[in-house]
Amino acid sequence: MIKSLKSALIGLLGFGFLSASFTSDAADNKVLNVGCEGAFAPFTYIGDDGNITGFDIDLIKEIGKDLGYEVKITVMPFDGLIPSLKLGNIDLIISGFTISEERAKQVDFSDPYYLCGMSYVIEKSNAKEYDSYEKLQGKTVCTQLAATGTNFAQKFLDKSEVKIFNTPPETYIELGNGSCVAAIHDKPVNDFFLAKDRSGRFTSIQIKQHIDKEYYGIAVRKGNKKLLDEINRGLKEVAANGTFEKVSMHWFGNNILDTLKEE
Repeated sequence: MIKSLKSALIGLLGFGFLSASFTSDAADNKVLNVGCEGAFAPFTYIGDDGNITGFDIDLIKEIGKDLGYEVKITVMPFDGLIPSLKLGNIDLIISGFTISEERAKQVDFSDPYYLCGMSYVIEKSNAKEYDSYEKLQGKTVCTQLAATGTNFAQKFLDKSEVKIFNTPPETYIELGNGSCVAAIHDKPVNDFFLAKDRSGRFTSIQIKQHIDKEYYGIAVRKGNKKLLDEINRGLKEVAANGTFEKVSMHWFGNNILDTLKEE
């Protein structure tokens, strides 16, 4: 990875302050151009009013406010985020973005701010039949393009048909139509769906085997250390002054930093 995860966790939870002379275009213009996708609830998604919303949106706006930047959000397909970052069309990515060794070859990650797991949504009537992910082998499952659920399914459900969609909501529609047996996503995405679903038809099962602990981070262009340091400083400051907890309580009903403290 880009650095020791243990060191990153200690850095974030220590709430220390970094000093950075920051001279990128984002700093010169006092604008942070942020890229995200629009269908990854509850982190980044289009609300009923047609505007982008979510935990990550509130978080990056608070970080920008703390650091003195105007935050401009650009919504795009998930698989277009890294190319747009590399081309310089955006300054950073925040979109429930999992820190991984493969992605770290293309971008640099901030300190982690969320520890995530993975689960799959199924019909309640199928809960006993598919009470472990191994029982999905040979069945049709739905996942999201370029997301960790797709990587997992292709590796550990190699005899299954993996139907890949651009957004999680599309996978739930397929599931509801009976076109797949399960929708595999990061756990908070599935939890948010279940919390909002009024049909009562679905439940979720957490995947615990073969799952490395997944951490979300903010991505910047490879080698852009000055912006990376600035973002890490912003994360530490909003954690220290209680803003992070306030945003977290609004979206999750708990402070998600507590999971990192346990680590």
